[in-house]
Amino acid sequence: MRLQEDIDFTTLNWVKQELDETLRQARQALEAYAEDPADSSLMRFCATYLHQVQGTLRMVELYGAAMVVEEMEHVAQALLDDQIRVKDDAFASLLRGTLQLPDYLERLQSGHKDIPIVLLPLLNDLRACRGEKLLSEGVLFSPDLTVPLPASVKGPERPVAEAELRNVAGRLRINFQAALVKFLRDQGSSLAVTGLLNALDGLGSISFQEDARRLWWLASCLLDAIRSGDVDANAAVKLMYGRVDREIKRMVDAGEGAFRAEPPRELLKNLLYYIAQSKGSEGRIGEVKRIYQLDQLVATEQEIEQARDSMVGRNRAVLDTVSVAIKEDLLRVKDALDLFLRTANASVGDLSPQVELLDRIGDTLGVLGLGIPRRVIQEQRQSLSEITAGSRVAEEGILLDIAGALLFVEASLDDHIERMGSGDEPTATRNAAGDTSFELPQTEVRKILDSLMKEVQTNLQQIKQDVVAFVESGWEHAKAEHIPRLLDEVAGAVRMIHLNEAAELLGATAKFIEIELLRRRRVPTPDQMDRLADAVASIEFYLEATHAQRPGREQILDVTRDSLAALGYWPVPETPVFDEPAVASAAEPPPPAP
Repeated sequence: MRLQEDIDFTTLNWVKQELDETLRQARQALEAYAEDPADSSLMRFCATYLHQVQGTLRMVELYGAAMVVEEMEHVAQALLDDQIRVKDDAFASLLRGTLQLPDYLERLQSGHKDIPIVLLPLLNDLRACRGEKLLSEGVLFSPDLTVPLPASVKGPERPVAEAELRNVAGRLRINFQAALVKFLRDQGSSLAVTGLLNALDGLGSISFQEDARRLWWLASCLLDAIRSGDVDANAAVKLMYGRVDREIKRMVDAGEGAFRAEPPRELLKNLLYYIAQSKGSEGRIGEVKRIYQLDQLVATEQEIEQARDSMVGRNRAVLDTVSVAIKEDLLRVKDALDLFLRTANASVGDLSPQVELLDRIGDTLGVLGLGIPRRVIQEQRQSLSEITAGSRVAEEGILLDIAGALLFVEASLDDHIERMGSGDEPTATRNAAGDTSFELPQTEVRKILDSLMKEVQTNLQQIKQDVVAFVESGWEHAKAEHIPRLLDEVAGAVRMIHLNEAAELLGATAKFIEIELLRRRRVPTPDQMDRLADAVASIEFYLEATHAQRPGREQILDVTRDSLAALGYWPVPETPVFDEPAVASAAEPPPPAP
């Protein structure tokens, strides 16, 4: 795989749609297996799909991406063989691979360089799942080692006699080792570098076999870069010259035939990798760079950064699919909370599956790099976990706060995905109580409000319909039983963007309906219904004005406060306003609907 500017991705264009579809099927099989690990056929399907993707990538010579998919296939097989201890990490890494690879291929399809180094973190995460040794950057660097040597790298016209070759190589090795000891102690010593260069040049003059001459030449070129200060002689570089010494010993012991039978390809590749990092372009360094096209093989820091930015999940088809899946899971949790609240004597154990579901949602959001929604989900998961474990009481207010937070995540998900990768993450702060929260920039608040208002409008519309149904049914209180929950969901969502006063007023409105209409079964007077309608409408107007950033919007909440004060619920009384339940008279005409 090469980072050539003029690489032809026509073949990739032909197979890109097929690759995306196969990766999508692999992801679906993986998610299904995560939900039902007993069905091993699902993971076998996943592994089969990954094998197909790997073969296609190799066909179009995208070997870095193919290497990642190969590791994914190994992880899938290890899961099948029960050889992975931390399965959640393996699932997360596999899911990340199915999400990031379409982005990587989409970037190549648009004509950018193939920069496989940005796949290294994913590659190493996959290897770590299986307990394999992690790889260095050089593993994804693949120069063409068959390029003919330049005329300047001359050897003898005919092979040197075996005995003479070994004898001369033995003497040169002694000189090389003496200089190497000085070099290891002080890489800045010009005497040590000169001694190494003289030994390597001498080896080049007696080596007829091309791979041997290539090794001595490249090792000399890297020393030139070290001497000029273009390459730092770090520990890895020093170790490479220790390996060069072992190659000299191999020539002394077995002659040039050893290089013909087993060329030192890994060492040659590593030497070229460090030469490619050099900024020099003159002399032998420039000659190596031109022959091996190293400037095209190694990306600049800017190119790497841009490639990394493209690996954060901007593939719209994938994002849309994942977003729909997350919203479906959020809806399942909300429905479960709603059922629990409406069921008499419900067991907190019934909420246990929702803890696992929130775990999965959080992991998916984490894979996508959505820090804020993931943090919100983790907080709700912790609350729900404490409730199911019995360390926290399943109070209605707590469960409604959880539902409101989920509404916030659902409403802001599209906006977060749209901004993903921009680096505009809000900073975490700690309030007086010691709780960590996020302060959102005003620009972000407006974006989230845009999505949030759609969900709020849905809830408010349902509230209005329920109030109308309550009135038109002749005060059938069951028609109003969902209104407090809907109001509390909106309050929870509004609280997440720090509109705390509006959230408190919504909570007071919900408390009035819960106590007076549902618990006490009262029939409100026309004035009370007017006040209730004013409270709900003014909150709606306030949120719309906040979204539009209209001045003076705080005054709108005065209407809400006045309306709730007239109802006896602002401030919210510690003791309910009415002590005795009241039952409506059958002869009492219903007031007009709000």
